[in-house]
Amino acid sequence: MISKAEKRRQHKAQRQVEQEKRRAGKRARHDQKRKQKQYHPYRYLSRNQKEVAKRLLDGEVTMISSASWAFFERFLVFLHQVGFFEVIGVEGKQFYRQMIEVSLLVMTYSAKVLLGIASINQVPGRLFRDTALLLLIGYTTEQLASGFCNRGYTDKQKPMHKNTLADAVEKLNAEEVAYILNEAVKRLAARGVFRSSQGHFALDSTDLETTEHYRGAGKKKVTVRKRLPDGQYVEIEEYLYGFKLVVIYEVHLRLMVAAQVAPINQHDTNFTRDLLQQAIDNLGAGVIRVLLMDMGFLDGEMLWRIKHTYHIDFVVPSKDNMRVTREARSFRERKADGEYLFRDERPGDGPKQKGHLCLFGVKEVTAYDQYGDAEHQKRLNRKDFQPNPINVIVVEAWDRHTYRPGEEKVFLTSLPIDTPLAVLDCYDLRSLIENCAFRELKQGWCLAKFPKRTQEAVRAHVFLTLVMFTLTNAYRTDIGQELAQAGIRRQRLAWEEANKVLVLAGDYYAIFDLEELLIILGCEPQICWRVDPLDVRKRYGLPDPPGA
Repeated sequence: MISKAEKRRQHKAQRQVEQEKRRAGKRARHDQKRKQKQYHPYRYLSRNQKEVAKRLLDGEVTMISSASWAFFERFLVFLHQVGFFEVIGVEGKQFYRQMIEVSLLVMTYSAKVLLGIASINQVPGRLFRDTALLLLIGYTTEQLASGFCNRGYTDKQKPMHKNTLADAVEKLNAEEVAYILNEAVKRLAARGVFRSSQGHFALDSTDLETTEHYRGAGKKKVTVRKRLPDGQYVEIEEYLYGFKLVVIYEVHLRLMVAAQVAPINQHDTNFTRDLLQQAIDNLGAGVIRVLLMDMGFLDGEMLWRIKHTYHIDFVVPSKDNMRVTREARSFRERKADGEYLFRDERPGDGPKQKGHLCLFGVKEVTAYDQYGDAEHQKRLNRKDFQPNPINVIVVEAWDRHTYRPGEEKVFLTSLPIDTPLAVLDCYDLRSLIENCAFRELKQGWCLAKFPKRTQEAVRAHVFLTLVMFTLTNAYRTDIGQELAQAGIRRQRLAWEEANKVLVLAGDYYAIFDLEELLIILGCEPQICWRVDPLDVRKRYGLPDPPGA
């Protein structure tokens, strides 16, 4: 006979099975709806300047708004051409109750990134009030007026509460945000964006510091040199909390091609193989020809794989305590022989000798025992061990500074070193990732301003920022070219000065210059700086003003 307790357990288990079936059915219905209804910006509206002008004269205007971000319409066309709106249609596995499409949420957060909004608390005042921009990225007038539901604070903050956007970003899992970046790069590559690439890519990382209160943040000990009030310096140990961004970056086109986010305490060498494979998958074979690496990625087995498996050349600094470094420095007093040792020099400019370089290259140095595949590493201590040769570059003098013996800068490379200066100039391109990528992302794109204090929110914010940074630099219109040269911060100032308004009339919208709008309404200014009144009247079939 079954006891009452056993009956309760069976009944509870049965309820759980039924609940799981209902959840599965709900997810299946949502997936079906998502497939049937693909996201596209301004899908509810059609641009028709003449129709809106006609309705404007008839008094049939739904809404009018400033359109200082009217350029975004052309940027949306570019995104449509590269297939970006298909990319952001991710499943959203962590979204159990969806009242807003995931793709619309992703596009809304992307607009936040483009606007340079640092804090999620600034979103209601700076993003949600820009109705013109929201209409362009896919919101309806009803959603802007009433929000998506009557729950929470939507009666005060339309179209959604700021925390709804922050929560949505946090719910995007690692696979989904990585998919958005990787697919965007693949589509850019498929449309020939990388055809002008010279094949120089930088592999580097940057720390994203937080506090210890961020969930999932790493912790590492660092030694900091500080100056005391008496002028002396001391070294103290501190702990850093946060995350690490590791990327592969095209240094000439300024495009991110692969990225990973991890706790700050993880070593750089853990990411090289996966990142490089992902970059090759995104771009195709043969696009990456030279990989410029930071010292943190120095690993003999990985260097061998880069050269002999992926057929990519590399340049990486060597460490002071390595035997190959000491071996390379020992050639300083030797003369160039034109076969194994090559010297090169560049004269400097001005009294400070800016740009002066004196260096030499040595071919096939065999002091780097770790340079080889996995089987090579197993034979390190055997008598019949044969090291693999590698080329080195040694810098003796830079600008007015001449390095003392034993302090020269040493670089390992698989490139030919017949002209050492060319190899060093190639490696100098790696500095572009510091100035044109990491610094620009942190200062101009608010990369280190996270919407929530969790690892998931940090990762999604970073990936979406990288996506918009890459797509913006790939934007091929005149505005896109100007943006790539001037930088996002300077361009934003120019965009904010635009004298445009967006007029909505039913299912149609139009973007008018203020002078153009006044001419249509019959209030032609005596002086027009930006438009020709005759062209405007001809375009919209307007009569000449009285007395003309």
